[in-house]
Amino acid sequence: VESREDEEQNVKLLETVDLLLAAGYFRARIKGLSPFDKVVGGMTWCITSCDIDLDVDLLFQENSTIGQKISLTEKIVAVLPKMKCPHRLEPHQIQGLDFIHIFPVVQWLVKKAIETREEMGDYIREFSVSQFNKNYSSPQDTEFDSRKDRCKTSILGVKNTYKPKRIYKKPESFEIADEETRVKTTLLEYGWQYGYSKEQKEKKDAKKSNKKTPGAEGGRPKSESIDSVEEEYIIEQKRINSLMSNMAAMQGKEGSLSSSLVGSIVGLQSEEISQMASEYAEK
Repeated sequence: VESREDEEQNVKLLETVDLLLAAGYFRARIKGLSPFDKVVGGMTWCITSCDIDLDVDLLFQENSTIGQKISLTEKIVAVLPKMKCPHRLEPHQIQGLDFIHIFPVVQWLVKKAIETREEMGDYIREFSVSQFNKNYSSPQDTEFDSRKDRCKTSILGVKNTYKPKRIYKKPESFEIADEETRVKTTLLEYGWQYGYSKEQKEKKDAKKSNKKTPGAEGGRPKSESIDSVEEEYIIEQKRINSLMSNMAAMQGKEGSLSSSLVGSIVGLQSEEISQMASEYAEK
């Protein structure tokens, strides 16, 4: 019976060491260390890697005295319930190298350490990069800094070239109009005719007509929907034209004549203009 237990203990020892190696505790590979130093050192490393606030000094030293070993194992056993470990372990089981009971605890600690490493990996990587960038720079960053000024000048030139240019000026009477009128007149000042879109309306009506048949409940005939679209489009165009007729063209001077006023002046003098043109042709 004792030989079977010894064989099982040796198997669990090898499994525990392999588990610690897989987790990243490579000191368990050193042949000169005792099984106690390998396992207890691995457990201490896992607890430290879990990033949990514990008011315990888990100072591990290899080849410790018996008193130091007893103190360390008692601290480890006291920490496990605080970490919500589902497995229970006694100090004498660690001191006596009872790997049958130690292995489940080490397995849980390794799993917890790997989960914490995955959670903190991105944060640690970003922190490392930020610390590196404080004192050093990569070749790509150096090349980017050398080109940044030229690119900035080019971008500013493009922005100045294609910046919005005011074409018209709305009269002061539009300042007290409703919000929709103020928005449309402001856009018209810079040449943007924002409002009703005939193409978008036709697309929406086409999608609705595909979903609903003409004879279905709540549906409308196709001819009726087309007529309503055209009516709304005509109304919107008339509204835009009426707003444009009251706006003055911007030519670098304040107080320019509005397009409607220029049209009325030309209409009143059309007969005189045509008469002068005919006289000039006879000469």
